[in-house]
Amino acid sequence: MVPGSVKSAARTIDIVERIARFGPATARELARATRIPESSLSYLLATLVERNWLCSLGDRTYALGSALSRLTHGVVPSPDERRRAQLRLVSRATGETCSLFVRRGIDIEATDVELSSQLLRFTPEKGMRVPLHAFAAGKALLAQMSGAGLDAYFAAGTRTRFTAATLVEEAALRRDIVETRARGYAISWEEHTPGIVGMGVAASDQYSLSVAVPTARFDAAFEKLAAKVLREAVKALGD
Repeated sequence: MVPGSVKSAARTIDIVERIARFGPATARELARATRIPESSLSYLLATLVERNWLCSLGDRTYALGSALSRLTHGVVPSPDERRRAQLRLVSRATGETCSLFVRRGIDIEATDVELSSQLLRFTPEKGMRVPLHAFAAGKALLAQMSGAGLDAYFAAGTRTRFTAATLVEEAALRRDIVETRARGYAISWEEHTPGIVGMGVAASDQYSLSVAVPTARFDAAFEKLAAKVLREAVKALGD
């Protein structure tokens, strides 16, 4: 290794160069060829697959991914590819289910979902629609509305109570919106699904990202981490 080089960076380049030169390889073959311990190799391979530098062909065999081709030909990733990449990053960083929602009138619809690998998890389905007021992703979008927009929303009708914690009264929701704006992200405390806490950040006035975590794994440290990675993902999508 060249003096002053970063070991993880050097190892990553070794993996990519080995596959580029000799073609698809299994994790065991890569470990032998690069002399990278398998415990370290698994994390590097997961990251390269996540970022589309490599793709998994099954049976622990890896080939070059689409990111290299895009760089070579100057092709910009599609919006769908960028959204999916950010969802994967948020889900991996938090260990929980991450979803992208789009506003549909007074509802939101899940357009992309990255499920947590943990057994106890929230499992929304792509295409699922829920009211704005009951989900963190929806409440984040409410906080983006103008005064006139909120007046029109509240004048549209009553809101469904899903659990004892659901905020349905206008005064309570308006207080929550003020708190969301000051905090920078929305929180739903078992307001749609018992045992689940949601955190949401608006990516625009139409889209928002959220993380859903069982109450047993939600604490101040998780809240701080999730807020950070959600904001970073929203910024990356905006850029």
